[in-house]
Amino acid sequence: MISPLFIINKIKVSVRGDRYLSILIICLVVFAVASALIFGHTIGGDAIGYVDAGHVLSGAPISAQEAPPDFIFQRILTTFLGVEIVSGLSALFGNIPVGWFVWDVFLYFCLNIVFYKLLLKIFNSRTTALLGTLFFASNYAMVTAGLGNFMDIGGWSFYIFSIYFLWKYIESGSRRELITAALFISVGGFFKENAFMAYIPMFFVLLYENRHSFTLFLKKIIVPTIIIAVPSMIHHFGVYVAYGYKYTRWIEINQTTYFYRSRILEYIKSFGSLLNFLAPISLLGVFAFFGLKDDLKIDTKKIIFITSVLISSIPPILWPGITQRVLFMVVPGLVILACFFIKKYEKYWYAFVPVLALYILSSFFMDSFILKAVNLPF
Repeated sequence: MISPLFIINKIKVSVRGDRYLSILIICLVVFAVASALIFGHTIGGDAIGYVDAGHVLSGAPISAQEAPPDFIFQRILTTFLGVEIVSGLSALFGNIPVGWFVWDVFLYFCLNIVFYKLLLKIFNSRTTALLGTLFFASNYAMVTAGLGNFMDIGGWSFYIFSIYFLWKYIESGSRRELITAALFISVGGFFKENAFMAYIPMFFVLLYENRHSFTLFLKKIIVPTIIIAVPSMIHHFGVYVAYGYKYTRWIEINQTTYFYRSRILEYIKSFGSLLNFLAPISLLGVFAFFGLKDDLKIDTKKIIFITSVLISSIPPILWPGITQRVLFMVVPGLVILACFFIKKYEKYWYAFVPVLALYILSSFFMDSFILKAVNLPF
């Protein structure tokens, strides 16, 4: 089982001399506590399958579990390490919800602090990095599903860890940073498959970097690809041998399970609740980008990075099931875009605070008020 020390040792964070990071940590504590109090996360729905998967991995018979076998096998296949860690912490604390919440909170802090460090590198502004990360940390999907007995936050975390080290690679050219980014994708794939989406920015950055020589591109991409693909292939093969289960079965189940009278309306509802006040700022950020890219030294390779981060959200968007936690993969890229607008007017930072406050309130009270009005069958 992967130790949390793997994450801590790879990502060195110090709050000393950075009062903005201290403010962020205080806000994260408030958001995590509010999430627990307002949503009262319980073991139900999808969470049952993860708990049952933990039982099966501990030797319990599948026939004795509540969740259907296909769901249990899928959890073992795609969230193996997450299930193992939650099972271990649950045993340690003697309580499944407590053990699970501890792990979610640990990832929640790591994820958002690393995202802050990424924004700080891109925009060279603590004000912009703080505001952008607060939009990210208080997103509806983050405070509900991220802290609410799902495994998605594991995939989100390792995705962000990977693109952070990819940005460091862009800045330094150090192969060590590239290999670290690949390692985070590889490990993240055992927490949730959306971590693999970080391979898309890596692929396009290396393709652009070696655009004059396809041979050099292959030489550069082959080791990271092996690091990412081989452990996953071995695990998938092992699950197939043990249970006769493969990922295509999960795709088949989702294609037959989810039916919407209008997928367009479902996307509108889901994206509306997911993005709300962030959407217009992201749109304005597109226009602000052109006036700031030279000052921020955003060269073509960095543009490729930002663009491919946005592109990496497309596969999750195309998933048969339309939910905010699946669509959350659009949020990192849109927050980066929003930060161009925030950076342009950061001396008026106080003007963003009311918008951020409305965004936070809508995230925490979306279920109570807004979605009750709009989440009707069509």
